[in-house]
Amino acid sequence: MSLGIVLFSVPLSASEIILEQVTLRRGMEGDTRQSGALDDPKTYSKNKVYRKEKALAAKAGVEIDQFLDDYYAKGFRKESGTNRAVHYVIFYNSISAPQCKREYLIQRVRHTKIYYRNNGRIADKTVEYLVEVFKLNSYGHTKRADRHKQLHFLGDAQSRKTVVDIEVGCGEVRSVAEGLAWPFEQKILFKELQDYSNEPGLYDKVSFEFSRSYSFASEFDRNGHKITLPDFLR
Repeated sequence: MSLGIVLFSVPLSASEIILEQVTLRRGMEGDTRQSGALDDPKTYSKNKVYRKEKALAAKAGVEIDQFLDDYYAKGFRKESGTNRAVHYVIFYNSISAPQCKREYLIQRVRHTKIYYRNNGRIADKTVEYLVEVFKLNSYGHTKRADRHKQLHFLGDAQSRKTVVDIEVGCGEVRSVAEGLAWPFEQKILFKELQDYSNEPGLYDKVSFEFSRSYSFASEFDRNGHKITLPDFLR
């Protein structure tokens, strides 16, 4: 399997939702109250998010310090024993919706994992659904960058593929997040309405006034990996 990155375009009709790349350094800092927390290597260890991401990246042979000023990091490493191979990717993005009259945005995620046998046939396939809500500031911008990460092990499969389909927009979730005002405690900036579930659940209850969709994906076996990243990661 060849190593590479493929970019794809998003229709211009989705321009009401603006997605912007964020460096790993700024993404790990979280909200603006932590701005500059990762500017001095002497203070890195005080940042819990940084410590966690550094440990996870190391499992794929990635030294995260080398990528803090980049918009993404990726890695692949062959493993001995039952894991056989490990794949890793991480990136952050900010979201803004200046035309949204609500104080929040809804994001829903469909996560598909496919495992293949030696003969190329599907050994197993799972689809999970996630629903989140982000608080907006007075400019219609999310107050915290959104993290996207994959750390996957090959295990007993010959190869595996993961596809993450995301739709984010101005809208509501019936009986859970409705109206114009932020529907939760003011100090909360982000709320997971539904953790990854095998059943669509709230995923099908999301109603968007306008939204933007994008995807990212990975494929890997013992010989390498291929990553498809969204177009805002340039």
